[in-house]
Amino acid sequence: MKKINQNSTPYLDALKKYVNSNIAPFDVPGHHMGNVPNKLKSFLGDMVFKADVNAPIGMDNLANPHGVLKEAEDLMAEFCHADDAYFLINGTSSGIIAMIMTSCKANERIIMPRNVHKSIISALILSGAVPVYVAPKLDTELEIANQPTVDDYIKAMQRYPASKAVFVINPTYFGAVNDLKRIVDEAHSRGMVVLVDEAHGAHYYFDKQGPISAMDAGADMASVSFHKTGGSLTQSSVLLLKSKAINKIDLQKSLNILNTTSPSTILMASLDSAREYLVENGQKNMNKVHELSEYARKQISKINGFVPCGKEHFLSKGCFDYDETKLVIKLENLDINGFDLYQLLKKDYSIQMELAETYVVMGVLAIGNNKTQIDRLVKALKDISSKHYSKKHVYQKHAFGIEFPFQLLRPRAAFHAPGKKVLLKDAINSISKESIMIYPPGIPLIVPGEVFTKELIERIEEYKKSNVTILSDYGTDYVNVIDVDNWTRYHVYENKLNDYLIKRLTNPRADGYEMPFEGNRHSGTIILLPYRKDTWRDNAKPALDNFKKVIFAIAKYEPVFVGIHPTIYKKVIPFFQNKKNIYPIKIRYNDSWARDISPIFLLNENNKMRSVDFRFNAWGGDVDGLYSNYKDDDLFAGKISKIFGVEKYYLDDFILEGGSIHVDGEKTCLVTKACLLSEGRNPNLSDLEIEENLKTYLGVNKVIWLDHGIYEDETNEHVDNMACFIKPGVVALAWCDDKNDPQYQYCQSAYKTLKNSVDAMGRKFEIVKIKLPKPLYMSESEAKGIKQGHYNAKERLSGSRLSASYINFYQSDKFVILPAFGVNEDKIAKEQFKKLFPDKEIIQIDSREILLGGGNIHCITMQIPYQEEFIKKNEN
Repeated sequence: MKKINQNSTPYLDALKKYVNSNIAPFDVPGHHMGNVPNKLKSFLGDMVFKADVNAPIGMDNLANPHGVLKEAEDLMAEFCHADDAYFLINGTSSGIIAMIMTSCKANERIIMPRNVHKSIISALILSGAVPVYVAPKLDTELEIANQPTVDDYIKAMQRYPASKAVFVINPTYFGAVNDLKRIVDEAHSRGMVVLVDEAHGAHYYFDKQGPISAMDAGADMASVSFHKTGGSLTQSSVLLLKSKAINKIDLQKSLNILNTTSPSTILMASLDSAREYLVENGQKNMNKVHELSEYARKQISKINGFVPCGKEHFLSKGCFDYDETKLVIKLENLDINGFDLYQLLKKDYSIQMELAETYVVMGVLAIGNNKTQIDRLVKALKDISSKHYSKKHVYQKHAFGIEFPFQLLRPRAAFHAPGKKVLLKDAINSISKESIMIYPPGIPLIVPGEVFTKELIERIEEYKKSNVTILSDYGTDYVNVIDVDNWTRYHVYENKLNDYLIKRLTNPRADGYEMPFEGNRHSGTIILLPYRKDTWRDNAKPALDNFKKVIFAIAKYEPVFVGIHPTIYKKVIPFFQNKKNIYPIKIRYNDSWARDISPIFLLNENNKMRSVDFRFNAWGGDVDGLYSNYKDDDLFAGKISKIFGVEKYYLDDFILEGGSIHVDGEKTCLVTKACLLSEGRNPNLSDLEIEENLKTYLGVNKVIWLDHGIYEDETNEHVDNMACFIKPGVVALAWCDDKNDPQYQYCQSAYKTLKNSVDAMGRKFEIVKIKLPKPLYMSESEAKGIKQGHYNAKERLSGSRLSASYINFYQSDKFVILPAFGVNEDKIAKEQFKKLFPDKEIIQIDSREILLGGGNIHCITMQIPYQEEFIKKNEN
């Protein structure tokens, strides 16, 4: 860009020249440069009216800048390290809408946090773009939403690789800052543009002490409220562009749709003037702001009942960085809440804070603040403390969680659907046709297309009691919902809504169901026979021999339900017909890992049985799945539940394999981060959301997260190969003593986690180390027997390390089926297991053929907990 004079104000100068040119106005506006002696003129003076002109000759045109306005915009672009700048006189909201309209066409996806400003929802309605929401991290202490993590953004990018844009709020209203540079790099590597709502970060462009700006981080576009922290007049903002991926003509057209054709010369001049002032004085003023911020926090920290929350607090809540120009004050031991304090400061002390939440108020420190104002605030808080503070006042804390409503349909579709007015209290399970939000900050509690819940309505009622400003179509007592009786397209969404409502109304935890311990008595075991030629060598014959040994060993003690694929049914059925405790079932599946594709069976205290049908995507789907067609595997849990006559819970949006969990039957569950947080499972869910699903659908109260499983385990390191419960309170852990083996660190980490954890009953774990065999590998002859790459399956190559582990055993109340690998450690393991299970028969079976397929004995079995009713229904 050509070097220009940052100390100039071309637009302001042109405006001054026009005002001083003794014009006789015959254009609009009709006050004709103040020739109307009204009260506003008496209050504001002559000059405001003289400068309020309608883009006359010499003042350029906002719809197609080419003269002094273009010069002013170019100066702003250079100041902000952008390629282009566009003055906005409808606020940052217009810039946000223009960014999305330019980047995304109808039906194209855009990744964004759910705690977005209402303008983003307006952009979705206007553009028809489809939101992919990323859940923000919650600060349960302040009861606010912060930023999603970078990893959460990356998971969304991986799950929706065709997304056109990634939208980031930086900073949030409360000052939480994300690792914008990393998000930009990840998005650009996938061909996605990055759009930034930088409404509260204008000062990043003139403050070296502050977080990195969107333009310096490499973002494609940012909409920036210079009026918030840059000193221009309210409603004046700037859209910044620094990207070859954005069509400038399309961007200007989008802006022209949104902008008025009568833009305010005063607002545009204020941007020109603010920028020129900041060139020389911005950093100097920001240094004073940082000093005021430190001073304010120091003084407020001395006042009973008030705790200033700075960088230390927000970093402890998982934020990447924090903007300390946001003065966040937490309330403690007061008989008033944050909303009360907000109103009290305004009414009794003439102090205007930016916003309030239940336990917090927040003020914005900017270049216009001074020490006198800080001292007034401190004095007021001291006075309020003397009247309202007492240690006996304890806020009633509750389980804080912002459960954003279920999105049934896109905002645009909901906006155009017929609506009706209903009482808020009667809106439960209705589809919203409006956005409802607390203002400020203007983040919607619900948006068009989302479903009202009882919890959301109760939350809105609580806000009403606090006298905050609630923006909605019909005030606060009524809401605007879709009139489904008169909506011709309702049939498209009806089943999806009903499935969601059923899932909300009932879940295992609410209904008192939980997954029992595997080592208890069983009704039977599910095993599926191998048949794939790209998983099992030599047409699966050696593997079938291994499976048969396991089946007949278990059948001595309990029924075995043997699933047989139609392609091999006639050939293998003679082995299993009329055999005691063996029940063949002709059924389709893609591969024979019963542990991972079967339903999870649950019992309640009355020994009633239900199952859970999770989704299955071959251990990673498009990211790193082991084969591309897994449709029959995904349907298997539902089919077998129906065959057994077991009522099921169905999750249509949560991927989980049985081998990725291990429970003790007393509400504790073991998992690995490597598996459950892997890119191909549930990338749109945080670890907390995944844990909540486990608690809800397995009926557990405590989830222990181990970092890793067995090295190079192709399931992304299932826990059932690494650690399991011998019994409640006792954990068997795979162990490696070889410091040169990558597995060594995995074991050390798991041991440390278990050692420092307690189970759901508060017990410390007894940890039993089970030594792993030395690394085993697939031989050349074994690999040759496999039809590599058949049906897009992962290739199994000579020299591949095998995930051999004795932890992958299967147990009931009477037996343990223990794998053997033809190595010296087999005998040691069997002796150790005899001591661990003195009352159970230890049956050791050579399972190398199962190991070659990627798993072991636990992987090919799934227990059905004992229930007499089940046995009676299924004994034939």
